[in-house]
Amino acid sequence: MSPDVVEFLAPVLALLGLGSFVLIGMKLRYNHLRDTKHAPRSEEVERLAESVDLLHDQVRLDFTERVLTRGRADDDAQGALPEPPAS
Repeated sequence: MSPDVVEFLAPVLALLGLGSFVLIGMKLRYNHLRDTKHAPRSEEVERLAESVDLLHDQVRLDFTERVLTRGRADDDAQGALPEPPAS
């Protein structure tokens, strides 16, 4: 190659390389911002965990109330408690 071509291509290639690095960096930054924007924050995670715990307690309480109510209904239907077997 002639020296004139090399003197012309060197800055052009340098600018193209620099531009490529800038574009790749911008794309990586955009992807990072997009991913972190939709990531749940620690406060949201704590709030969700707390609401799950409250729902769990409520379901357990409802279940216990139903079991106790059913037990009373069965006792009322049978009348008195059965006598223990004689030994």
